[in-house]
Amino acid sequence: MKDPNCLFCKIVAGEEPAEKVWENEEFLCIQNKYPVSPIHVLVVPKAHIVKAMWIAPLRPKGLRGAKLVVSMDQFWGKMMTAVFAVVHQLDLNKTKPGGSRAGYKLVNNGAGYNHFEHEHMHILGGTKTEPGGTT
Repeated sequence: MKDPNCLFCKIVAGEEPAEKVWENEEFLCIQNKYPVSPIHVLVVPKAHIVKAMWIAPLRPKGLRGAKLVVSMDQFWGKMMTAVFAVVHQLDLNKTKPGGSRAGYKLVNNGAGYNHFEHEHMHILGGTKTEPGGTT
């Protein structure tokens, strides 16, 4: 499923440029064009999955009857597999005394903080202080 007006769908289709970090059949991981930390990777499902589809009781009327391709548990399990593949590839899972790449922070925005309807996850790291500000 693809939304012709979605920036992430255009990136997945190769219609918009992006710096690829990691990829498998279901996810594309790219450098954020506007990073808030030295390492800022976006983990994007290749299918146009809208966040509202996961919140079943609160689904908009048009999505209430929508059949999901995978269950929420399956989707998030696959999403986290992609996340940790990038964490491992970028060596963010190691504690390095004084190292600039030690540690990472995962962010998943929603509602007013979400700039894109297309579900995605942020991996932030590469700094000794908490990347992207404290939470």
